[in-house]
Amino acid sequence: MEINYDLSEVFNSEIAILQKNVIRSLGPKKFWGVEKAIDEMGKLSMNAQGLKRVLTSYQKIIDTEEEQTLYIMWKKNPNNEKHSIVIGILKVGRKKLYLLDDKLQRYEVTPLCILDFYVHNTLQRKGNGHKIFEEMLKHQNVNPTDLAIDKPSDSLLQFMKKYYNLENPIWQTTNFVVYKGFFDNCKESIAPDYSKNEHKMGFSEKVSARSFKSETVSPNVRNRRFPNCQAAEIIHGGSDTPRKVEMDPNTPVGRKNTRDFGHTQIW
Repeated sequence: MEINYDLSEVFNSEIAILQKNVIRSLGPKKFWGVEKAIDEMGKLSMNAQGLKRVLTSYQKIIDTEEEQTLYIMWKKNPNNEKHSIVIGILKVGRKKLYLLDDKLQRYEVTPLCILDFYVHNTLQRKGNGHKIFEEMLKHQNVNPTDLAIDKPSDSLLQFMKKYYNLENPIWQTTNFVVYKGFFDNCKESIAPDYSKNEHKMGFSEKVSARSFKSETVSPNVRNRRFPNCQAAEIIHGGSDTPRKVEMDPNTPVGRKNTRDFGHTQIW
């Protein structure tokens, strides 16, 4: 992706390593090209993965409470020295996750997670993705089996198989993926209290959080959402069928029911 900005004025290597404090220091007023590179590649990544929202943008990285690192691979445009070509991005960060291994043992961990990974479609299958991934592993001092991946695409799973011989991914209910070697140095933990810790749990950013909560709505929450509503209680299964109230046929309402519906009440 070409941008009309010379990134060599900001970056001194072909793979820029940008932590949140560095990104914040590169304010868009002066370094607008950095914001443009991040935002445009974030949009392209979203479209390539078929997502409904952007995972990576200048503002999202600054606003997040997590410590994230963004790797940007780029080069100067050989035909225009004032322009740059952005090749790919890789975003990582640590998340607290509750994971299960293939034996259903439970672990509470805070691993380094692959949160977004995209190489421009015109520059794929040229080793660029492998190069940026290797730079990340070196910088973070981790092995591929140490990583958790946020809802990887089929192409990313093939990437992990091709370059790192990782097969048979272990999918989690939160849509993260880890591989067998991930648990070698982990200690089994007790079952978490999801009612208290759910807000701290690492859910996939690629899936709406509602999809994880739709099947676990407690009666107390349901009552707050549908207070004193008999129809809602029937639909959502919260109570017995409401008692049918018989009307005296000699009252105004009773006479109206008799006139309009014979001797049958509709409720």
